[in-house]
Amino acid sequence: MSAGTLTVNPDTPEAYTVELADGEVLQIGRKPSTGGVKKLVLPYPEVSGQHAEIRCKADGWTIIDSGSTNGTTLDTTRLTPGREYLLRPNSRIRIAQYELAVFPPEDQNFEEEDVEDAQDRTQFRIQMMNATILVGDIKNFTSLMEQNANQPTLVMQAAQKVFDELNAEINKNYGQLEKIAGDAIMAYWHGTDSSPKGASVPACQACHTALQLRQLSIRLAQDKSIWPFDHHPLMLDMALATGPVAAGSLGGSVSNPALLGDTANLVFRLEKLIGDDRPGDIYVEGQTYELAKNNFKFEFLGHQNVKGRQRQVEVYRLLEKLS
Repeated sequence: MSAGTLTVNPDTPEAYTVELADGEVLQIGRKPSTGGVKKLVLPYPEVSGQHAEIRCKADGWTIIDSGSTNGTTLDTTRLTPGREYLLRPNSRIRIAQYELAVFPPEDQNFEEEDVEDAQDRTQFRIQMMNATILVGDIKNFTSLMEQNANQPTLVMQAAQKVFDELNAEINKNYGQLEKIAGDAIMAYWHGTDSSPKGASVPACQACHTALQLRQLSIRLAQDKSIWPFDHHPLMLDMALATGPVAAGSLGGSVSNPALLGDTANLVFRLEKLIGDDRPGDIYVEGQTYELAKNNFKFEFLGHQNVKGRQRQVEVYRLLEKLS
């Protein structure tokens, strides 16, 4: 297995080096990890609890900003949260007062590509897979921003604290964070076993996590150090959808969102069906229901029209785990 390194604050007396191997994911943030996740802790107030992560893949190491409050810079480029950027030998990452020098394995090929080579490489890196996608959205976030128009930073910092906690729970339950965008979080679960029993595992993991996230958001709402808005309760609407997605990076140094396709579109549309009278609901479509119905209790909500779909979609409300 190939190995590379990351050096924190190189060229200073305080410098130290972390060794990374292909296949590893290194989280970077202010708070220690939970559930045995490998994490580089940078104890500085301007670093978010879950700030960024480095994915050590055989076809190229990449970095993703996890929706941090104060941002991440790669060389001279400020990263767009949720987008994947290729790391090259001696790439310099800037997070608050920290500088990180990255040295992927020497056997990786970083020669410049012409347009045709880049297109070939793009298609090579995209793979189809079946996944259960979870989207969570803070209820009435736009209204909260309007109510606190004179202190938008307070709102965004509160949202970041919430998403840091949600992401830790997702990681603990074997999910992969896809992106944090404004008031929404997106994660997914997928497996390699295509048998009926094997295919149900990611869906059940996602359903279990959604229920855990709902309870977690209730607890966070009571913590004034995280959610200081007395007149705007914290509620998280969620939706789950299962199906084929295109996964991977769509370019050389910068990618589009790693999950593309009808399933990814559906889950966002599904979450928007949750009405203001049912804050904190969890909606799933028919495929997720079929895969998880033996382990969870659902309520059938009927066939509903979903924007962008010609046919109606079976919609269920996820209620609880069966004992």
